[in-house]
Amino acid sequence: MKVSNFLKKQKIKKVYAYHEMKQDKNTTAFGWVLSKSLDLNNPVVVSAVSKSKKISDDDMQWSTKEGNSAASVSDYKRYFEALTGESPGVFLSKKADHKDELEATRRRTNDRYRDGEGEFLLGLANLLDAGKKFVKFGRIYKIIDPNT
Repeated sequence: MKVSNFLKKQKIKKVYAYHEMKQDKNTTAFGWVLSKSLDLNNPVVVSAVSKSKKISDDDMQWSTKEGNSAASVSDYKRYFEALTGESPGVFLSKKADHKDELEATRRRTNDRYRDGEGEFLLGLANLLDAGKKFVKFGRIYKIIDPNT
C-alpha cells in the first residue's frame, strides 16, 4: 500500500518519528518530531481521537486539534525504552501489579507530571508488547499492520 493511501484511509493528519538530540556529553534529549515518511513494511501505531464522554474538556480539545496521527512501532519502542529504561515486556513484568507505586514515581520524577502517566505507560507497554489497544488522555492507541 502506498503511504498516501494509508494516510487517507486512516485519516492521518500527522506522522511522527522518534528523535534524539545530544545536548552535552552526558545528556540526550528525546521525543517526537514531525516526519514526512512512514515505513509501511512494518506495523504502525495509530493514535486517534477518542469519542468517550469521560474525557476532560482540555483533553478533548487537544485531541481533536491533534487529529489522527501515526508512528512506527519501532519508534514507539525506542521512545518507551528511552523514557523507562526498559523494554515494554520487562517493564510490565515489574510494574503491572504496582500501578500506584508507578504513578508516585512518575509524580516524583517528572516536573511536568500529569495525573495518569503511570496508567498511560502501562497501556503503552501492553500495546507494544501484546498489541492491546488502549485509551488515555483523549486518545485511542492501536497497532495497525498495513500489510493485512
